[in-house]
Amino acid sequence: MFEISADESGRTITMSYSHHVVADEMRRCLGTVRDVLDHMQPGFQLLTDLSGLDSMETACAFYVGEIMNLCNEKKIKSAVCVIPDTKKDIGYDLLSLFHYGPEVRSTTYDNLAEAIMSLAA
Repeated sequence: MFEISADESGRTITMSYSHHVVADEMRRCLGTVRDVLDHMQPGFQLLTDLSGLDSMETACAFYVGEIMNLCNEKKIKSAVCVIPDTKKDIGYDLLSLFHYGPEVRSTTYDNLAEAIMSLAA
């Protein structure tokens, strides 16, 4: 399951994944991200929360990369990812190296509180 929301200012997108995420669901997520990005301003932030994730199919990595590409095209400023259990990470840090430009600050935290504090800074 996934949830995506954007704040009213167009400065922050929040994505969260929970339970078992399959590739078909990530394909739908990609479409939702496209719609949300239409309302975002350059310089926005992305918070991705994997706290509720049980597992994610490896085939989802393709769609994660596409989401990163779309965000990069829209001039993302920073991407923050919450991965409390590294066994559930499908390679966000590695994918970010290939799909975000060098000007994008990409960080990973093991808890949501630290991630939110970093976005506020």
